[in-house]
Amino acid sequence: MSLIAFSQYVPRKRGLTAALLVTLGLWAAPAEAATLVLENLTFREVTGDFRITRGERTSDALRIFQDVTGPNIDLFLSIEGLRREGLIGFRLESVVTNRTNTPWVFFDHELQEQFRMPSPEEDGLSFAQGIPSVRPRSNAFSVVDEVTDVRDFVNFTGGVVNPNQTVTFRYFILDNAPNDLFFLRQRPNFAPGGVGVVTPPPRPPRPTPPRPTPPPVAPVTSPPVAPVTPPVTPPPVAPVTPPTPPPVIDPITEPTPLTSVPEPGVLIGLLSMVGLGWGWRRLS
Repeated sequence: MSLIAFSQYVPRKRGLTAALLVTLGLWAAPAEAATLVLENLTFREVTGDFRITRGERTSDALRIFQDVTGPNIDLFLSIEGLRREGLIGFRLESVVTNRTNTPWVFFDHELQEQFRMPSPEEDGLSFAQGIPSVRPRSNAFSVVDEVTDVRDFVNFTGGVVNPNQTVTFRYFILDNAPNDLFFLRQRPNFAPGGVGVVTPPPRPPRPTPPRPTPPPVAPVTSPPVAPVTPPVTPPPVAPVTPPTPPPVIDPITEPTPLTSVPEPGVLIGLLSMVGLGWGWRRLS
């Protein structure tokens, strides 16, 4: 069934509308602990600097997503609803993102029937110890410790979760107690055996890669310059004396007479003719 179809199982004091919005991941009251409803179970933040961001149902588990911000990393989550439906257990996937500035090298999970009271072996609440097919495991930690302490716990180590990385824990929770409410305590960097919280050194800064050495620059060679041949100075040229032009002789212009003067012979002839004429006229 879908998550929305199971929103009716929210306790009435929370209100159906608010529970539906929480289921859809659309509502979170800033002044109130976040509540997530998955199928018939209600998950609620109790203490610690963390937030439930969303949840979903997979084919065989209920998966919740959480962001841990710190500095208080003693995280308590309440779980309610098994008795209401007559169930005795379920498989849980806790997906946690490290939003602190410290790497995680341990991660402890503990079940408590009463808040802040270690759960004894005979209370019916456990991580299904003794069932090989549902043993706890993690995608980031390779070592699982369930026997060092006398309490219902699973401690993971053998890995590291750096800031802004995410780790997934998968285990089975059984609850035969009559109480319908129990608590899941999660503690990053908590070591079992009385060690308690450890503080691993911060992740060293990433080394700065050396700057690549630029390839040698070949010297700029100027192209060969042809030798400059001085200009050949021609021998001095003797000045050329232009030939002296012949003297210009102005033509003599004869004056034009106002009256033509005949030559003497002509004059004599004319006079003779005049005389003759004159004499001829008289003779006649």
